[in-house]
Amino acid sequence: MATFVVYLLLVAGIIYFISTRRGLGGMGPSGISKTKEIHPKPGSQEVWKQVYETASMDEARLIRTRLGEEGIECILYEQGKKDIHGNLLKGVGVAVPGSAVSQAQASIAKIPA
Repeated sequence: MATFVVYLLLVAGIIYFISTRRGLGGMGPSGISKTKEIHPKPGSQEVWKQVYETASMDEARLIRTRLGEEGIECILYEQGKKDIHGNLLKGVGVAVPGSAVSQAQASIAKIPA
């Protein structure tokens, strides 16, 4: 009987250790990997602004690559499925931090059409 209690405590300790390690590293409380979430830089309250919009995801990726080469951080976002009137939305936006808007617009303007 004492051996059973020792094994039970050992298993409970291992389960507790695994559950606390998982919470610190890989997964968040919602079960989503923390590496997939978007986090702003610490202390950054900067507003992001859209600098370009296109109907083509390939063109948006080209813009993102160009801005990345210039050292400008940017994100791509896809429009929602429908507007409030039920019309389908098409388009992909490119947004940059507010402080980089003019530099991003100048870089985009240099891309051959």
